[in-house]
Amino acid sequence: MRCPSCLGSRPGSRSACARGRWQVSSGVALVLVTLLIAGLLMARQRQLAASASLATAVCAPNAPVKGMLPPGITLPVKIPAGEPLVVATVNGYPLCAEGLELRVEGALVNQQKVRPEAPPGAPPGALPPLNKTPNQIRHDALTLMIQERLLLQEGKRLGLTPSASAAQAMARQQVQLIDSMPTSSPARVQFEAYLRANHLTEQTYLSDPDTLSAYEDLMTTQAMRQRIEQGLPPGDSSTAAISAYVQHLWQTGTVHVYLPAQLGW
Repeated sequence: MRCPSCLGSRPGSRSACARGRWQVSSGVALVLVTLLIAGLLMARQRQLAASASLATAVCAPNAPVKGMLPPGITLPVKIPAGEPLVVATVNGYPLCAEGLELRVEGALVNQQKVRPEAPPGAPPGALPPLNKTPNQIRHDALTLMIQERLLLQEGKRLGLTPSASAAQAMARQQVQLIDSMPTSSPARVQFEAYLRANHLTEQTYLSDPDTLSAYEDLMTTQAMRQRIEQGLPPGDSSTAAISAYVQHLWQTGTVHVYLPAQLGW
């Protein structure tokens, strides 16, 4: 993943450093946009819900879901017993159980991939335990979803939302990058599967409202992070500054979490 400190720039040497790191990481970042779009589209749930009843409707199991899935994950995802359809609201915006569990399952798959194998002839139970339990992953994933939504809402409030043409330009750059990849590359396979599942072509992808809205959200969040960084003295940690800013937004906003304690909250 790209380093959060590469999202902004400052005048002078700090600007040059940031530009350099961004140039190095921009290719990787764009490759990952396709998978990031999945999370954004899953979490978007159209527009802000005005009431709990509407939030429940937005997060209903039969609600339309668009977006690519992490490798190894298929729909429908399993919602644990006792988990509500709306796991949290952020200033009225609902975060849905399905979006949360997609992140949980993706994290578990990744954790299994990096888990070391037991040596030959090792007794049962010799395999090291997973780094995090599903409930720990669920807690961290919901925390991140709330933080992302807070940053996005603040970016929109400050007028940092990009133009539709800018979002489309980023989408076009992503398509061009994916087209340059081998046909067997995971990002290209996922992208082509996404197009088929949503009856899109590369051309209609560039004008699809949900897709462009997701790019706008992604760019707004990036611009918000950059704005926080630009106010930092040289040498200060951008990660710590962003974390403190989000914590302030959390404390001054209206965040309600409905995830039960037994499921990780």
